[in-house]
Amino acid sequence: MAIILGFLVYVALVGLAWWSVLQVVPGQVSLTLLGRTLQTDSAHEHINNAALIFLLLPSALWIEAVTVGWSKSSARQLLFCPTASLKSDLACFVLGQARILDIVGRVLMLGASMVSGAWVQNWLRTTTGLDIGPPPVPLPLQVVFYFYVYTFFDYWTHRLDHTRRFWPLHRYHHSASDFGVITAGRQHPAAFTGVFVVNLPMAVLGAPADVMIYVNVLVVGIGFLIHSRIDANWGWVGRYLIQSPNHHRLHHKLDMSHPTGHFAIAPIWDWMFGTWYGDADASIAIGVDTPYRHGLFVLRDMLRDYLHFWIGLFGGRNDGPDSDLSLLPKPRAAKL
Repeated sequence: MAIILGFLVYVALVGLAWWSVLQVVPGQVSLTLLGRTLQTDSAHEHINNAALIFLLLPSALWIEAVTVGWSKSSARQLLFCPTASLKSDLACFVLGQARILDIVGRVLMLGASMVSGAWVQNWLRTTTGLDIGPPPVPLPLQVVFYFYVYTFFDYWTHRLDHTRRFWPLHRYHHSASDFGVITAGRQHPAAFTGVFVVNLPMAVLGAPADVMIYVNVLVVGIGFLIHSRIDANWGWVGRYLIQSPNHHRLHHKLDMSHPTGHFAIAPIWDWMFGTWYGDADASIAIGVDTPYRHGLFVLRDMLRDYLHFWIGLFGGRNDGPDSDLSLLPKPRAAKL
């Protein structure tokens, strides 16, 4: 009961603060700094995104705590006895919310992350006359439609991330040896495949901005739950509609004697493309064979993985998804 009351009070306070800030801050904000004027027309959008994160994360932590009990919950361990792996998750989450990893990512990706889907859509409209808009259906159906479009492209992004050349950048996410709700935010800042394989197609397909916000909220919320400690397969929902925590744990498995599967947020794509491998449970060991130091200082592991990415890109051994750490020649073929 105390968990439920505390959560309701938190939601009420965040909702009140959210509404108050929107009343005070104008939609268009200008800031003059060192003689340069910075301007944004989407201040309210940034506020809304931040507020949704502050609501989504506590909601996921609350759902997990109610399901598994406070003593086994991510919230309790993060507050009182975090493991080294969870400390890395926490550091990634804080640095991500502070946009520091965004800046690092732009540097490491040589500006690739700044490519705009809206710019591509405008360019196509101007040069070819192609202007794809949303389907003429109500907003809730558009959210469902674009959610499954998003998960289709995300599935192939994920498959690409598990190939030998791109694995080092995705490996950082799989290096977690413990699952906690915020493990969802454990991402390498230089991971760039989603920019081109997910974001650009969605913009070209005419996904409206408000619909994409709802889709991203849904994806982020699911991401929190499937990295939680909830021991559940979610029945037919987990088999066909939305990936369950146990199936995602199977995707993170440490044992590489069998191919990795369960790439999709929406399992229908795993069924369709042959990467569904059955049910799982919460006892499966997770992680990677590559050694990680973990802890709050995350940049050293990230920089090592970034170096391995470039080594592999030019044909060297980069500790692919089916091999142990070695920089010896003749890399083994990766399994999808």
